[in-house]
Amino acid sequence: MQKTLGLLMLIFYATGMILGAGVYSVIGKAAGVAHEGLWLSFLLAAVAALLTALSYAELAALFPKAGAEYVYMKEIFPQRKILSFLCGCLMIFAAICTASTVALSFAAYLQDFFQASQALVAVAVLALFTLVNIWGVRESGWMNIFFTLVELSGLVIFVYFGIKQPGFGEALSAPLSWGVATGASLIFFAYLGFESMVNLAEEAKEPEKNIPRAILVSLALTTVLYVAVSLAALAMMSPDGLQKSDAVLSGALMRHSPEAARALGAIALFATANTVMIALLAASRIGLGMARGGDLPKVFSTILPKRQSPWLASLLVFVLTLLFLPLEKIEIIASVSSFVTIVVFIIVNAAVIYLRRKDPKRKRPFQVPGSVGGWPVLPVLAAGIALFFLFHFEEQVYYVGVGIVTFVLVVYQALHRRRA
Repeated sequence: MQKTLGLLMLIFYATGMILGAGVYSVIGKAAGVAHEGLWLSFLLAAVAALLTALSYAELAALFPKAGAEYVYMKEIFPQRKILSFLCGCLMIFAAICTASTVALSFAAYLQDFFQASQALVAVAVLALFTLVNIWGVRESGWMNIFFTLVELSGLVIFVYFGIKQPGFGEALSAPLSWGVATGASLIFFAYLGFESMVNLAEEAKEPEKNIPRAILVSLALTTVLYVAVSLAALAMMSPDGLQKSDAVLSGALMRHSPEAARALGAIALFATANTVMIALLAASRIGLGMARGGDLPKVFSTILPKRQSPWLASLLVFVLTLLFLPLEKIEIIASVSSFVTIVVFIIVNAAVIYLRRKDPKRKRPFQVPGSVGGWPVLPVLAAGIALFFLFHFEEQVYYVGVGIVTFVLVVYQALHRRRA
């Protein structure tokens, strides 16, 4: 595939996916448990995300190919094909769930400005960004830059009004509680998205250097912005008020500037649209990698000659995404997406640990710093934190998540026996 993505575009892809719509949905719930320590919850969640991001950076620099987690498992555990199949399927599932649920969120936000069938709007949004991604990764990259700048402007406006409040920054000296850790487990999901960017490694210039740089820079940028947003939110509304608000940021802003609050609602359209576009892009690259590896029909590895894009894999992802639109309880599907992503995080960190032990002298363009007795400390810590976050979902999520994992394993066994 054509290498068209420089460091700047990669940073915008990662930043755009991390920002997304996550902060709009989790900050209220997190404020309810962390109270004035909300800002510290954001910092702790950022550290947790950074630890796993470092593992992704090491593997992406070693194996800069479309397919990301699927490719890593295939390269590191060639005899354990079930691992690569499981990771590939779970990440496709996570991406298409994200795309479908956020497309519906886009349609809901649009109702404030234009009345239309939410289902039809969601289908139209998915179709539009499928076509944009087929047109080319560079074209979708420029659109992503525009959308991300709009997203950033909305959060900067919110912070601006927060700074003007006399109580801005008082939360920094307020007493903290153990709820900060619980808040971090909720906020962690606002940082999900950096893992999608590694699927663009094959289309990146100097991926060995630029992929790790883009991951680290995007996490740093979003962390600074998130902490500022949390301090602004606490300055404009009490933690209990934030918890009870349906639209947290616009609700807090409405008291001080109704015009800015309405503008924030419009900006949410760009945030959700950008998330849909990048999720579809990431899923199509995983599908491409699995088709190349023989775990999907080879036809889905077809590249459009002039546009250098996996058009059939993109269409496959579009069709699969449509299947989730009729489902109710969108928040449960979104949580299941986060659940399977964290399962894959644990596997990715374990893969880094295994490869370090198995082949310690291998040349690594980027390496996670710090090891004791040949054991990489940070990936071990990252796997432990991811495991901790795995126990902070609603009961329904575990039933659905375990069901999905079981279904994928059954499908693999059926395909394996057929081939044998």
